[in-house]
Amino acid sequence: MFTSITAQQTLAKFVQSLAAKQPTPGGGGAAAVGAAIGGAAASMAAAYTQRKKDKENGAAERAEALLEEIGNLDAFLKAADEDAAAYIDLQQTWKKEAMLSFDEKASIEARALAAPTNLLETCHSHIMAIQEFLPHCNSNITSDAKVGIHLLAGAARSAYQTVLVNKPSEDQKKRLKELMKDIRDAEEEILEIDLLDQLEVE
Repeated sequence: MFTSITAQQTLAKFVQSLAAKQPTPGGGGAAAVGAAIGGAAASMAAAYTQRKKDKENGAAERAEALLEEIGNLDAFLKAADEDAAAYIDLQQTWKKEAMLSFDEKASIEARALAAPTNLLETCHSHIMAIQEFLPHCNSNITSDAKVGIHLLAGAARSAYQTVLVNKPSEDQKKRLKELMKDIRDAEEEILEIDLLDQLEVE
């Protein structure tokens, strides 16, 4: 059974490790942990949408659907470990003495690309689910659901940066950019940013 190294650390230890001059954890791990915190904030909002009136008007059912979508937050911490493992393996391919076949090298590179790609896709899916849930959220805690969107959005953008350094195809980049546009729109909607607001700032 897989045991997450990231999950076993204190937050302080993870932050210290991230700040240290060492290859892992790196940006991919930071993105995954940020996504875990974002998912947790949204899950809390759903957990508080379980009042009697929420059950009567169907909001509680929508909250349960969101909790099912987000699922086990440990999956994000596992993603941080997978990113670290993929990067360590990738480093080995850069060494001249590495005796790797073309297929072995390609497999390692594919895993290094898949880790941030999967994280970005998961963040997008969760954000869309939170956005759908927001109108039904307990009005006393909607800000926490929105915090969940923002943290997941930050994690998605961070994951996208990691995707770019792993040489995605043009088709992959195009598809992920579409997901990033959805995420941007979701953030702008909850921030109530529109063109008029932007013009006033300018």
